[in-house]
Amino acid sequence: MAHIRPLNSELAKVARVELNENENNIQENIIKLREWIVGQTYLKARTDDQFLLAFLRFCKYNLQNAKIRIEYYYTYKSTGMEVLKVRHIDEKLLGMVRDGIFATLPNPIGPGGPRIHYTRMGNIDTSKYSVYDVFRYHTFRSEIEINTDDNWVISGVVEIIDFGKIPFAFLRQYDSGLFKKMSAFLEYGVPTNLKGTHIVNASMEAQIVLTLVRTCMKQKELLHIHSSVQSLQKAIGAEYLPVELGGENGTLDDAVNNFEQLLLSYDNYFNEEISYGVDEKLRNDLVTETKSSGEGSFRKLDVD
Repeated sequence: MAHIRPLNSELAKVARVELNENENNIQENIIKLREWIVGQTYLKARTDDQFLLAFLRFCKYNLQNAKIRIEYYYTYKSTGMEVLKVRHIDEKLLGMVRDGIFATLPNPIGPGGPRIHYTRMGNIDTSKYSVYDVFRYHTFRSEIEINTDDNWVISGVVEIIDFGKIPFAFLRQYDSGLFKKMSAFLEYGVPTNLKGTHIVNASMEAQIVLTLVRTCMKQKELLHIHSSVQSLQKAIGAEYLPVELGGENGTLDDAVNNFEQLLLSYDNYFNEEISYGVDEKLRNDLVTETKSSGEGSFRKLDVD
């Protein structure tokens, strides 16, 4: 019997209709994906039911696509940006949490709807944090969400980003190459769909950066820039916004405190992360072996 969380009726319907989920063969698909992972000498990945199910759901139960996505996920973390190779929870990561930069709101947009993230860019202290640190935070949060948040996996996520008082020194760190590297991992590795990014309180300088970001986005229509909080309320639904923005979806302080406790509860999990990833030497040996035998194989993924 697969060890997975039961879904509420609304979310179960989304999984069934949009992700091809069939309760009768969930366990069978998890077993097949696990057996494939175990058989890959160059890949060491987590194989617990809930973790694998997230990738199967994202890939609409296409087993081959789930294999590719898991491989990319661990390849990027092993051979991509150096910042991703530091897997344990450190004081810098905790500092970013406690400074209230990021919040995961308690209620999604309806029982079967997407999760909501809220980011306060003005809370970023550039003397302590860089763009790379922000990206590293996102990878930690996404790892927790893979394991805990069915709305995030099944229905995706909506990002609300408050650009008010954002340090100009932080904006200057962005360039197209950096953004492409970040977006590659989020797009091809992390098993969730971005349903929309909503920007509020953006200055003229910030809008210049946002224009650069939009040029790198595969789905440019997902980026919305709002001239006022009222515009954001109309787009999202006022009841789904935090109290600080006139909503009913909890306070940002409570959301920050709750995530800190959740993050700390995953301390052992992240300490184990150093043992997971890909061994490029073993993979290259496998590629050479399969080419000589005429068999197919996943090629090395380019994450530079």
